[in-house]
Order: sequence, then C-alpha cells, then structure tokens
Amino acid sequence: MALTEQDRIDINDLINLHGHLTDAGELDQAGELFTPDVTYDLDDFGLGSLHGTAAMREAALALGDANPVGHHVTNIVITRIDDRSARVQSKGVGIKADGTAGSVVYDDIVTRQSDGWKIRYRKVTARRAALGEQEAGPREVLERWRQAAISQSAHDMGRVYAVDAVHEFPFTRPGVPSRLEGRDEIVSWTAAVWKTNTFKYERYRTLAIYDTNDPDTIIVEQEALGTSTSTGEFALPNIVVLTVRNGQIAHLRDYVNILAAAAAMGRDM
Repeated sequence: MALTEQDRIDINDLINLHGHLTDAGELDQAGELFTPDVTYDLDDFGLGSLHGTAAMREAALALGDANPVGHHVTNIVITRIDDRSARVQSKGVGIKADGTAGSVVYDDIVTRQSDGWKIRYRKVTARRAALGEQEAGPREVLERWRQAAISQSAHDMGRVYAVDAVHEFPFTRPGVPSRLEGRDEIVSWTAAVWKTNTFKYERYRTLAIYDTNDPDTIIVEQEALGTSTSTGEFALPNIVVLTVRNGQIAHLRDYVNILAAAAAMGRDM
C-alpha cells in the first residue's frame, strides 16, 4: 500500500519539528520525534553512534554553546519501504552563534508507531565537497597542510584540521608540548610558533610516501626547506604519520628532528 497524503504530511512535520525543538532547547521532548531505541549515527564526525533519546540529550548538553543556534531542514524526499516504514532524505543547514554555517545530509528511517510516525534511525553526514566530488585524500591534505605552513596562514591551517584533531610530537624537548588536542589548540600553538621563530619554510621535499593498510593513513619522509635569520638556509628532516577523515587531518604524528630544528634556530639543546 502506498503512503497516503496524510502520511507524507505527518512525516514532513516530523522532520521539520526536529529543528524547532532542538533550537528551543526542548531536549526532553525528543520522544515526540524518535523511538526510544533510536540510533543516531554521528560516525562522520568521529563521534560514533548514540543509542536512545537519553544519550542524545546528554551529548547535546555536553556540546553546550558549540551547538548550532539554528537547524534548518530542506529538500525532504520520502520513499516507502513497507506499510509501516519509510526512508527520508533531507538537507540540513546549521548556523553557529558566530555566523558560520555548515551543511549536512540526514538519512532517516521512520516507522509508524501507535502515536504516529517516529525516527528509528538517523545518519548525519557532513557535506564538504562541491558537486559530488570526492573529498580530499591524505596526499592532497598533506599538500594543503604544507602550503598552510609555508604561507603561515592560520586560516588555512584551521581548514585543514578536523575540529577534534590530534597533533603529536613523539620526539620533543622541554618547553614543547608532546600532544595538542583539538583544532583551536593546534592552530593557536602553531601561530604562536610562527610569531616567535626566526625561520620560515619555503618548500617541502618529499623523500618517500608509504601507503598503509588504512587507506586514510600515509607515512611521509620529507624535508622542510627554508631560511633562518640566524643560520641561513636549512633542511629540516622529519617523518609524518598522517590520518585523514572527511578531507581533514584527524591525527598527525610529527617526528620532527629536534636537533636539526634547534640548529636552524641557532639554539643549543
């Protein structure tokens, strides 16, 4: 049996109501939208899957002011599965308090319950590439990261890291952190280094790139070539283990040669 006109109206209202309740902070009313055993799939954001409305509420509260102030849903397409369920695809635009925006796709399975249609499964996928293009792989992201370092652009460096990225320095020295967590911390620390150091990268030389069993992870042997006001031209060797998620750096282990870096700055270890 085909979905009735009333079914389609009710399902549209269901999808639209999500933004109204969420933006109003009425998280305790999630039961009006979702089944008690709902799965809310946020794997695309590195957050795994939430199970049940209580877990969804806790996650939203934990996010706090980082939640969008406006959820806007458009382009709703409903496809019948059987007499009691349907697939619903829609577009979402999230507006942050600072005016920035992002686009996602909602992929829902809705089921007919005794008290109306409810969402049983939702997968949220971020849109980051135009015109259906494939998102950047690790080699392309590596080049973007290098260019941001060469131009010393905090804006470009911020775009290349995922919001929850981790940057590690397995070989470090006193005064240099061994681990930076989150895009903001990584970019702030990097920008501070640019301001205080006396050297500048001009280009990178790739010595070798190795694929791994994970297609999103590569190992890179490289040299950063540049000039220092203290020592002149330098070549700074290092090895990078780079993992990319959704076209951005998720994890970077930066095995920089500490002795060579100190020499380029004209410092003793």
